[in-house]
Amino acid sequence: MATTTESRATTQLKKTVQEQKKTISTVLTRISSLSDEIAILRAELNRFKSDVAKDVKYLTDRVDG
Repeated sequence: MATTTESRATTQLKKTVQEQKKTISTVLTRISSLSDEIAILRAELNRFKSDVAKDVKYLTDRVDG
């Protein structure tokens, strides 16, 4: 009888481990996606800063000139 109980517990644990594997895989994929998005946003922000700096310099030169 103990073997049946152990077997049920083992089966349940295996099922739990499989569910956790799927969850972890989903979370890792999402983290990777968010990391990529952050890298893109940083690049866009740096480009935006550069463009604004160029525009301000242009306007300053026009006003001073």
